[in-house]
Amino acid sequence: MAELILHHYDMSPYAEKIRLVFGLKRLAWRSVQIPIVMPKPDLTELTGGYRRTPVLQIGADIYCDTKLIVRVLERLHPEPALVPAGQEAIVQGLSRLGEASFMMVVTIFLGLGGFDEDFVEDRRKMVPPGVDIDRAHLLVPTKLLQLRANLDTFERQLSDGRAFLLGESACLADLSAYHPHRFLTTHPTTAKLLDGLVHIPAWMERVAAIGHGERSELDSGEAVDIAKRAHPSAAPDDSTELPDGLAVGDSVIVIPEESGSGNVSGELLASGLHQISIRRRSERAGDLVLHFPREEYLLIRTG
Repeated sequence: MAELILHHYDMSPYAEKIRLVFGLKRLAWRSVQIPIVMPKPDLTELTGGYRRTPVLQIGADIYCDTKLIVRVLERLHPEPALVPAGQEAIVQGLSRLGEASFMMVVTIFLGLGGFDEDFVEDRRKMVPPGVDIDRAHLLVPTKLLQLRANLDTFERQLSDGRAFLLGESACLADLSAYHPHRFLTTHPTTAKLLDGLVHIPAWMERVAAIGHGERSELDSGEAVDIAKRAHPSAAPDDSTELPDGLAVGDSVIVIPEESGSGNVSGELLASGLHQISIRRRSERAGDLVLHFPREEYLLIRTG
């Protein structure tokens, strides 16, 4: 099996979720450190323009968005399971609730001047039209209250003494909720929200103790060379009927619904119910297949 290569930077909260998946499943993986702000030339060579962090590379297959990356790792390495049987909707709901806190924290940090100027200017290009991040300071009080409400929900979820959100074993809900809570500790204003809480800090220590598996570093240029020497995987077995007007082989563009994430063009391949797959060619990396989750990604025919 080809190596698992994660393109990320250490401060990335969403990459922390995937690093914890590696830890929970005791996996060996290669770490490619990417710049926090654009340009990211070697990553762009692989993704065709998609710019969010992290990205998982397996040979010439490039997996975008943690929602899909988690599914891929679960399929390739099913033990221990990330989602307990019969708990799929509950895990997804808790994960979404936890990750909703992340954007609240980002808004607060923007309002408090918690990011450096280069980072703010880079992220300014990613906000939806009409959103003025220079006025984020006006939202700080209400976002702090929203965070307190979310923290109260998780504190009560853990109040019966359970070790993790759904019981005595960690699952995807814990890994998804952990990284926004961890982000709280990086600024004094948000760190104060944890004062007086009993169960969340202890839970955070238990999740952190899962670790990141067996990590080794890899140069970004080497990752591009690995992709060029590899062959993309076959189409998924669970290929499903395409939307009206689309056919395998069409020229398409994949558009993330989250503004500023970067559109990617390519040739539509057979895709699974939960996955979009397209083929594109890179001058340096050769033939690649890029994969995206169905949710929150639009697929449009261009030719």
